[in-house]
Amino acid sequence: NPSNIKLYRLRGKCSQLNLNLHFQLVCCNWLAQIMLARRASKIDYSTSLISLIILGLFCLKALAETPPRPKRCGQFCSFEYIEGYVGPLDTTKNLQDALNRLSYRREIVVAHHAQLDFVYQMVHRWQRFGYGHVLMVFPDRALCHRIEGAFSKLGCGWYEDHNNMAWIVNQGGGCKGCTDKWLIHYTGARAVRMGYNVLVADADTMPLYDFYGVIHSRPYSNITLFNQREGNFNVNGGMYYIQNAARDGPVAYVLYDHILKNVRWFEDVTALRRGIGLRGDDSSTGINDGFLCNDQFSLSDSVHGGITGRPQVFECVFWFHPRRGDWEKLHLAMYSKTGPEGAEGFGPYTTVTVSVPEHLRRGADGASQGQMVTAALRIPHAGGEWPSERGGYPFSSQLGPLARHVMEIFREAGGGAAPFPDPWDTASAAAADAVQPENFAYFPPWIANTHSIGPENNGNDGWYNDHLTGEVPAAISHLHAGLTSGDFTKIVHFAVEVPYGWDFDVALRVAPQTAPYLGTEVHGRVPPLLAMAPEAVHGGLTQEDFAAMMQGLMRLALVLNRVVVWPWVPCEAPFLRKAGATYDPVVSGHKIPWSDYINTTAAIPNGPETISLKGGLRCLVASVDKLSCLRGGTRPGAPSSAPRGLLPHEFDHWLATARKANTQRLDLDPTPANTVQDILQRLGGNTAAPAPHPAGPHPPLELTPVDLTVLGADPALLSPTMPVIWLRGPVVVPQLPSPEHDRLYDKIKNMCCVLYNNPSRECIDRPPGAQMVPS
Repeated sequence: NPSNIKLYRLRGKCSQLNLNLHFQLVCCNWLAQIMLARRASKIDYSTSLISLIILGLFCLKALAETPPRPKRCGQFCSFEYIEGYVGPLDTTKNLQDALNRLSYRREIVVAHHAQLDFVYQMVHRWQRFGYGHVLMVFPDRALCHRIEGAFSKLGCGWYEDHNNMAWIVNQGGGCKGCTDKWLIHYTGARAVRMGYNVLVADADTMPLYDFYGVIHSRPYSNITLFNQREGNFNVNGGMYYIQNAARDGPVAYVLYDHILKNVRWFEDVTALRRGIGLRGDDSSTGINDGFLCNDQFSLSDSVHGGITGRPQVFECVFWFHPRRGDWEKLHLAMYSKTGPEGAEGFGPYTTVTVSVPEHLRRGADGASQGQMVTAALRIPHAGGEWPSERGGYPFSSQLGPLARHVMEIFREAGGGAAPFPDPWDTASAAAADAVQPENFAYFPPWIANTHSIGPENNGNDGWYNDHLTGEVPAAISHLHAGLTSGDFTKIVHFAVEVPYGWDFDVALRVAPQTAPYLGTEVHGRVPPLLAMAPEAVHGGLTQEDFAAMMQGLMRLALVLNRVVVWPWVPCEAPFLRKAGATYDPVVSGHKIPWSDYINTTAAIPNGPETISLKGGLRCLVASVDKLSCLRGGTRPGAPSSAPRGLLPHEFDHWLATARKANTQRLDLDPTPANTVQDILQRLGGNTAAPAPHPAGPHPPLELTPVDLTVLGADPALLSPTMPVIWLRGPVVVPQLPSPEHDRLYDKIKNMCCVLYNNPSRECIDRPPGAQMVPS
């Protein structure tokens, strides 16, 4: 229905290409919905065959891309209704203005990230899904202004009063990631106190289904605070949701306590040190001046305090306690052995059986019912008892100016709601006990899941590719656990494993002059490339074959001073097979769950852009996700920021973009004019033996010093009219042109793990800082 197609004006003019693509995707979405309707209803609509053929021809180009998802935002497709807000958040009026312009049905998502690319990719993912009620929060206006022009509507806020926000923006106590993380906890807690439903989310999250339609239905609507579980009893600080919380109730208090205790420690941490047996000035265990607790530990203590009814500081000081073992034993015993399931070591929780929405049963392994872990939350109170074995009284007796400011902000945000009882003041015990309890639950995995931790996995098994399965694994997913090892692992997983997870075109809107790839983001452009032709990297490769192929590719790239294109590998390659797997994709074809037979610690499968796995499945070899494989240059003396390699999905985007912009009709795909084997044959160089049979892989071509000289002297290989040179098969380069080239290759091989036959754990886990060796 054309009346349902709404085109939103971007800042600047949309190109005709983008409009054409938009209409193609709309048509394909329509076609997909007709096909799904037919499958569901079993109606024979053969009379519509001609129309469908015409429609299919019109959509042919767009079908080369991942089929667009049908709208799944339910009654909360907020993007067209919100106005957008870019501005400060310091005062209650500031935040209220932002909520007035951004919230939808009193729902708001509060999110953050310190890296620009994560920020705009999250905004794009959530807006593309239909959710516009997202507020990104930062310590200053810089990031907001950098992305503002790339979106027609944007929620982006910052804090201008760095004096009152010193506990975050001037954080010097060694708290990892405290600046951006604490900003969303603080902003989200204020919004809850103002009467809003709040989803606090990290930027590595994505909506997959109608989250609000599910969470507002019974029995889930009875839960006021949902947290994603982290480890045993702890909660995750990057995914929690509050609905229908009383402005002076236990959940609002938990979030307030989460903030206020850390502000008090930031101003004076002396009492906390003394409480665990240290001198007041002793920072030897890591409780430094300006201390902030790790945000997840702090939130866990606040939630646990509400569940047990007593204030907690266990997690916040666990890693800093001089007698850690005794501290852990005491607190775990108190926590796990008391309450409804204390006999089972599950303490104050209750496990209930709930119905699983039909569309989300993949997240419950197909079951119509599943288990949800719940507990009652109260405003905790110490009752005037501060036993030394529990840390004593952990605060200075005097409130500092920052703590007083926080208390005033929350008083004002309450809009006349009762002030929170002080859990350490004996006179407020009765007031705390009188507050009506609210309900807590850990998110069940069909509502909010991780990448691959737990019995119901999302990405690790391939379930993000619901265009292949027709099944949705969760309403929201948090890509934060169980990823392959690598230096850019979240970005790579989003781009390779998640349909619509990482959009390079959005990156170009934000920074049009900068190539949006990991190896080029500092350098700013894509230099000449050297790539394997697709047929060269075949499904019969062993680990030894692949390593030798990558070594030859890298060594030739150094000779030609060209950036390597690290290739896709067919996922059926023997060295990517899961140990002990009996399923053979060569015989039976690929399937989901693919972690049944693919070693998903060594490879990241890339779901095909069609609606079937019959055409095969390609993998990114995880050992290529290293800084040294992507940056450091391809000539001796190159700066550490110079491009060295493109990942295969990056090259796919570059090639598609280059084809569209190819007004000079350059050879971009493999031809005799831009393929090394053909160039050498034409110039009288060495040639490889013929393939053993016509459809078989090409044997390796050994390149002699004479061959390298011939190639290096060919002006065509240095010409901008040849942006990519191809290899039709593997090459072997026994001797590099100079000792400088040898030294550079040795440095690269020591750190770029994909060049090893069997990459060591030490190489895989080596951090980027240890790889920054000058070329």
